[in-house]
Amino acid sequence: MKCNVTVIGLGAFGSTVALELSRLGNDVLGIDSNPARTNAVADQITQAVIADARDERVLRELGVHESDVVVVAIGEDIEANILITLVVKSMPKPKVWAKALNPNHHRILEKLGADHIVHPEHEMGLRVARTLIYPEVLDYIGLGDDQFIAEVRASERLSGKTLEALHLQENEVQCLLVKHSSLAMAPVPAHYRFELGDQIVLLGTLTRLRRISKYL
Repeated sequence: MKCNVTVIGLGAFGSTVALELSRLGNDVLGIDSNPARTNAVADQITQAVIADARDERVLRELGVHESDVVVVAIGEDIEANILITLVVKSMPKPKVWAKALNPNHHRILEKLGADHIVHPEHEMGLRVARTLIYPEVLDYIGLGDDQFIAEVRASERLSGKTLEALHLQENEVQCLLVKHSSLAMAPVPAHYRFELGDQIVLLGTLTRLRRISKYL
Protein backbone atom coordinates (compact mmCIF):
# COMPACT_ATOMS: atom_id res chain seq x y z
CA MET A 1 0.00 0.00 0.00
CA LYS A 2 1.33 3.42 -0.98
CA CYS A 3 2.17 5.66 2.00
CA ASN A 4 2.77 9.34 2.51
CA VAL A 5 6.01 9.54 4.51
CA THR A 6 8.05 12.43 5.88
CA VAL A 7 11.71 11.86 6.70
CA ILE A 8 13.26 14.51 8.95
CA GLY A 9 17.05 14.45 8.85
CA LEU A 10 18.75 13.42 5.62
CA GLY A 11 22.08 12.12 6.88
CA ALA A 12 23.31 8.62 6.01
CA PHE A 13 20.41 6.88 7.79
CA GLY A 14 17.64 9.30 6.84
CA SER A 15 18.60 9.59 3.18
CA THR A 16 18.78 5.79 2.87
CA VAL A 17 15.29 5.47 4.34
CA ALA A 18 13.93 8.23 2.12
CA LEU A 19 15.45 6.88 -1.10
CA GLU A 20 14.33 3.31 -0.46
CA LEU A 21 10.78 4.38 0.43
CA SER A 22 10.67 6.39 -2.78
CA ARG A 23 12.03 3.46 -4.79
CA LEU A 24 9.22 1.34 -3.37
CA GLY A 25 6.65 3.76 -4.76
CA ASN A 26 5.77 5.92 -1.75
CA ASP A 27 5.36 9.69 -1.62
CA VAL A 28 8.32 10.98 0.37
CA LEU A 29 8.93 14.44 1.80
CA GLY A 30 12.51 14.92 3.02
CA ILE A 31 13.40 17.76 5.39
CA ASP A 32 16.85 18.87 6.52
CA SER A 33 18.41 22.20 7.49
CA ASN A 34 21.56 21.30 5.54
CA PRO A 35 21.28 22.36 1.86
CA ALA A 36 23.88 19.86 0.65
CA ARG A 37 22.05 16.91 2.20
CA THR A 38 18.70 18.09 0.91
CA ASN A 39 19.95 18.72 -2.63
CA ALA A 40 21.63 15.29 -2.73
CA VAL A 41 18.24 13.52 -2.68
CA ALA A 42 16.04 16.22 -4.23
CA ASP A 43 15.80 14.57 -7.65
CA GLN A 44 15.03 11.12 -6.24
CA ILE A 45 12.16 11.69 -3.83
CA THR A 46 8.79 13.45 -4.14
CA GLN A 47 9.87 16.65 -2.39
CA ALA A 48 12.98 17.79 -0.52
CA VAL A 49 12.86 20.94 1.59
CA ILE A 50 15.53 22.93 3.42
CA ALA A 51 13.87 23.88 6.70
CA ASP A 52 14.14 23.91 10.49
CA ALA A 53 11.91 21.01 11.51
CA ARG A 54 11.88 22.12 15.14
CA ASP A 55 9.30 24.76 14.18
CA GLU A 56 5.80 23.24 14.32
CA ARG A 57 4.43 26.04 12.13
CA VAL A 58 6.91 25.08 9.37
CA LEU A 59 5.98 21.41 9.62
CA ARG A 60 2.29 22.18 9.33
CA GLU A 61 2.88 24.47 6.34
CA LEU A 62 4.66 21.56 4.67
CA GLY A 63 1.74 19.24 5.43
CA VAL A 64 3.68 16.96 7.77
CA HIS A 65 0.58 16.60 9.97
CA GLU A 66 -1.11 14.79 7.04
CA SER A 67 1.66 12.21 6.67
CA ASP A 68 0.94 8.57 7.42
CA VAL A 69 4.41 8.15 8.93
CA VAL A 70 7.10 10.54 10.09
CA VAL A 71 10.66 9.24 10.47
CA VAL A 72 12.73 11.38 12.85
CA ALA A 73 16.17 10.42 11.55
CA ILE A 74 18.25 13.18 13.17
CA GLY A 75 21.24 11.63 14.92
CA GLU A 76 23.81 14.29 15.64
CA ASP A 77 21.50 16.60 17.63
CA ILE A 78 19.65 14.73 20.38
CA GLU A 79 17.84 17.86 21.56
CA ALA A 80 16.42 18.50 18.08
CA ASN A 81 15.50 14.82 17.74
CA ILE A 82 13.54 14.91 21.01
CA LEU A 83 11.86 18.24 20.28
CA ILE A 84 10.75 17.18 16.80
CA THR A 85 9.43 13.86 18.13
CA LEU A 86 7.42 15.78 20.73
CA VAL A 87 6.03 18.16 18.09
CA VAL A 88 5.05 15.39 15.67
CA LYS A 89 3.46 13.29 18.43
CA SER A 90 1.11 16.22 19.06
CA MET A 91 -0.24 15.67 15.54
CA PRO A 92 -3.04 13.06 15.64
CA LYS A 93 -2.41 11.30 12.30
CA PRO A 94 1.26 10.34 11.77
CA LYS A 95 2.93 7.30 13.25
CA VAL A 96 6.38 8.26 14.50
CA TRP A 97 9.55 6.27 13.89
CA ALA A 98 12.45 7.85 15.79
CA LYS A 99 16.17 7.19 15.73
CA ALA A 100 17.76 6.68 19.17
CA LEU A 101 21.47 7.13 19.87
CA ASN A 102 21.72 5.43 23.25
CA PRO A 103 19.58 3.71 25.94
CA ASN A 104 18.81 6.98 27.76
CA HIS A 105 17.69 8.59 24.51
CA HIS A 106 15.54 5.51 23.86
CA ARG A 107 13.82 5.90 27.21
CA ILE A 108 13.02 9.55 26.52
CA LEU A 109 11.57 8.73 23.10
CA GLU A 110 9.53 5.97 24.71
CA LYS A 111 8.12 8.43 27.26
CA LEU A 112 7.23 10.81 24.43
CA GLY A 113 5.17 8.06 22.82
CA ALA A 114 7.26 7.29 19.72
CA ASP A 115 5.54 4.40 17.94
CA HIS A 116 8.79 2.75 16.84
CA ILE A 117 12.33 3.41 18.07
CA VAL A 118 15.32 2.28 16.03
CA HIS A 119 19.03 2.01 16.80
CA PRO A 120 20.51 1.69 13.29
CA GLU A 121 24.18 1.69 14.27
CA HIS A 122 23.65 -0.78 17.12
CA GLU A 123 21.44 -3.06 15.05
CA MET A 124 23.80 -3.02 12.08
CA GLY A 125 26.70 -3.77 14.42
CA LEU A 126 24.87 -6.83 15.74
CA ARG A 127 24.01 -7.92 12.22
CA VAL A 128 27.60 -7.62 11.01
CA ALA A 129 28.97 -9.45 14.06
CA ARG A 130 26.48 -12.31 13.74
CA THR A 131 27.12 -12.63 10.01
CA LEU A 132 30.86 -12.82 10.62
CA ILE A 133 30.35 -15.63 13.14
CA TYR A 134 27.66 -17.40 11.11
CA PRO A 135 28.60 -16.76 7.45
CA GLU A 136 25.89 -19.13 6.23
CA VAL A 137 23.26 -16.66 7.48
CA LEU A 138 22.05 -14.44 4.62
CA ASP A 139 19.55 -12.41 6.63
CA TYR A 140 17.41 -12.57 9.75
CA ILE A 141 14.45 -10.88 11.42
CA GLY A 142 13.96 -10.66 15.18
CA LEU A 143 10.35 -11.34 16.20
CA GLY A 144 10.79 -10.63 19.92
CA ASP A 145 10.97 -13.11 22.83
CA ASP A 146 14.23 -14.44 21.34
CA GLN A 147 12.38 -15.74 18.25
CA PHE A 148 14.08 -15.26 14.88
CA ILE A 149 13.35 -15.97 11.25
CA ALA A 150 16.71 -16.69 9.61
CA GLU A 151 17.52 -17.12 5.93
CA VAL A 152 20.53 -19.40 5.49
CA ARG A 153 22.45 -20.84 2.58
CA ALA A 154 22.93 -24.57 2.06
CA SER A 155 26.64 -25.42 2.09
CA GLU A 156 28.48 -28.41 0.63
CA ARG A 157 27.91 -30.16 3.96
CA LEU A 158 24.15 -30.17 3.35
CA SER A 159 24.25 -30.74 -0.41
CA GLY A 160 22.50 -33.96 -1.43
CA LYS A 161 20.80 -34.40 1.96
CA THR A 162 17.13 -34.10 2.96
CA LEU A 163 15.42 -32.05 5.71
CA GLU A 164 16.12 -34.89 8.12
CA ALA A 165 19.81 -33.93 8.09
CA LEU A 166 19.00 -30.63 9.83
CA HIS A 167 17.55 -32.35 12.95
CA LEU A 168 14.79 -29.74 13.05
CA GLN A 169 12.26 -31.61 15.16
CA GLU A 170 14.59 -32.48 18.02
CA ASN A 171 15.78 -28.86 18.15
CA GLU A 172 12.27 -27.35 17.84
CA VAL A 173 13.13 -25.38 14.71
CA GLN A 174 10.72 -25.02 11.80
CA CYS A 175 11.63 -24.87 8.13
CA LEU A 176 9.23 -22.35 6.57
CA LEU A 177 10.41 -22.68 2.97
CA VAL A 178 13.29 -23.50 0.67
CA LYS A 179 14.10 -21.49 -2.41
CA HIS A 180 15.89 -23.34 -5.20
CA SER A 181 16.72 -21.08 -8.15
CA SER A 182 13.37 -19.34 -8.83
CA LEU A 183 11.28 -22.09 -7.22
CA ALA A 184 10.00 -21.57 -3.64
CA MET A 185 8.85 -24.72 -1.84
CA ALA A 186 6.56 -24.40 1.19
CA PRO A 187 6.13 -26.83 2.76
CA VAL A 188 9.35 -28.53 1.74
CA PRO A 189 8.85 -32.11 0.48
CA ALA A 190 10.46 -34.63 2.83
CA HIS A 191 12.23 -36.26 -0.13
CA TYR A 192 13.76 -33.02 -1.46
CA ARG A 193 17.57 -33.09 -1.53
CA PHE A 194 19.33 -29.79 -0.97
CA GLU A 195 21.69 -28.35 -3.55
CA LEU A 196 24.59 -26.02 -2.89
CA GLY A 197 23.33 -22.46 -2.51
CA ASP A 198 19.70 -23.27 -1.75
CA GLN A 199 18.13 -20.61 0.46
CA ILE A 200 16.47 -22.03 3.57
CA VAL A 201 14.13 -20.00 5.81
CA LEU A 202 14.04 -21.20 9.41
CA LEU A 203 12.06 -20.18 12.51
CA GLY A 204 13.23 -20.73 16.08
CA THR A 205 14.95 -19.24 19.09
CA LEU A 206 18.50 -17.98 18.67
CA THR A 207 19.85 -20.78 20.87
CA ARG A 208 18.10 -23.50 18.87
CA LEU A 209 19.08 -22.00 15.54
CA ARG A 210 22.69 -22.01 16.70
CA ARG A 211 22.41 -25.71 17.51
CA ILE A 212 21.55 -26.61 13.94
CA SER A 213 24.13 -24.30 12.36
CA LYS A 214 26.64 -27.17 12.42
CA TYR A 215 24.41 -29.11 9.99
CA LEU A 216 24.15 -26.33 7.43
